[in-house]
Amino acid sequence: MIRQVMRVELKKYLIELKTYYADHLVGMAMTVIIFSVFALSSPSSRASFYIGFVYWYLLSSLVTESSTTISMEKQMGTLEQLLIKPIPFELLITIKTMVWYGVNVIKVGLVLLLLSLIWGIQFSVHWLLLPVFLLASLGIFGFTLVLVALTLKYTKTASFESLISYGLLFLTGAVVPHDNLPTVIQWLANTLPMTHGIRISRNLLDNGQLSIAELLQLGLQSLVYLAVGYALFLMIYKKSKKSGIDRNY
Repeated sequence: MIRQVMRVELKKYLIELKTYYADHLVGMAMTVIIFSVFALSSPSSRASFYIGFVYWYLLSSLVTESSTTISMEKQMGTLEQLLIKPIPFELLITIKTMVWYGVNVIKVGLVLLLLSLIWGIQFSVHWLLLPVFLLASLGIFGFTLVLVALTLKYTKTASFESLISYGLLFLTGAVVPHDNLPTVIQWLANTLPMTHGIRISRNLLDNGQLSIAELLQLGLQSLVYLAVGYALFLMIYKKSKKSGIDRNY
């Protein structure tokens, strides 16, 4: 059943890519431009200069795209079909997220390849970046579940996706160094798994070091985010089913 749903979701996404290919190409072109400015203005001596942007691009889309999709399903009148599928709604959201995630990873790979060809930039990589990134993604997914539930209840939640996305860009130090941020903002940023993941990944690429203690701390932080996010999702979702889905736009 899960494999079948995953194949269906992948097929739907590929059809969407084919239908709206121009929008996706423009989006990738804008990403290349923004990434070029970011890469060329970063210290070339740091092997990890691109890490912050990759984290932000992938994880912010992980957060915002889910609520946007649910909002579109509500507007098209197809949300009920999702809710009556023979699998839990949260599992369906997880499958959808995995599909979006995989496609966005391919997009990032293409962007990095284009930047390497255009500017001759060499990107340092390490296989240990993968488990660090997956742990950070786990925590962010908890936040995703909360936004999905809020979108079920309040459709206009998806309207704040740009604010959320660029807020993450600012908070996590992906572009603005943490030392330049106010103390309160630094404290808030340090509570995010994404921020912790960026810090660990940069240290791994720049110094070749991976602290097991920091990795465990990231894992614990992400599990807390996931558990709290899932609990809030269930609470809001149940209330939404009792009171009815808000269809005001």
